[in-house]
Amino acid sequence: MSVLSSPRARLQPGDGGRTGNEGGTASLRPIPFEGRALLFGAMTNSDLERVDRAYRRVGSRWAWNVLAFAGFQGWEPGLRKQTVAHLALRPGDAVLDVACGRGSNFPYLHRAVGAEGRIVGLDYSATMLAGAQELIRTKGWTNVELIQADAAQMDYRAEFDGAICTVAMTVIPRWQEALRRMAAAARPGKRVAIMDGRRASGLMRLGAPYAWLFARITAADLSRDVQAECRALLADVRADSRMFGVYFIMSGTGRPDV
Repeated sequence: MSVLSSPRARLQPGDGGRTGNEGGTASLRPIPFEGRALLFGAMTNSDLERVDRAYRRVGSRWAWNVLAFAGFQGWEPGLRKQTVAHLALRPGDAVLDVACGRGSNFPYLHRAVGAEGRIVGLDYSATMLAGAQELIRTKGWTNVELIQADAAQMDYRAEFDGAICTVAMTVIPRWQEALRRMAAAARPGKRVAIMDGRRASGLMRLGAPYAWLFARITAADLSRDVQAECRALLADVRADSRMFGVYFIMSGTGRPDV
């Protein structure tokens, strides 16, 4: 398996996912970014740190649950389930969850790939990954790996039977690069699925207030044309709209010429 070009930390299923060794629980083992400014090119550290600060504020279980319920008005489980369905995963498959957060997609991914499958969750926020690790430990899953890193730095090549990213392409600083690398991570003919929000207009405003609040708190930029970028990078595109079009689900296969 290829490792990210400069991961901050890697958590295995048995790790505790905390920043301190409390009660005998294993701690995060950070691997420092060397030459960070060079690695991120034109992007400044503040871009990532701004996002990290936002998720430190809302990363606890109660805060995230309240925010997600408000932002999705109760639609969140269905939206995540439908996005996973776009991947057409089978038992034993390997799947990459980019910006996995607290692992909200994991139950649906695990149901699709089974215990014999493999789930790799990647996120920049240690706070959110700690929540994901708690979920993994509670469920007793042994086939989920967590990696703390910038999604725009991952370097997988045709290693997964699907890649998913939910409500994060509007947040990730170098989102076009992250999307391109997601497409590269999927094996030929396998699907990449995105679920996210977009700026409201017309009737879309009926479902917009709570989505706007969700975006505001999580530092999301709803002006990004994620759908256009998906159409440029992916083939065999399938698109669905939800909540008066405020949220969308889009999937496709990587283009060999991109």
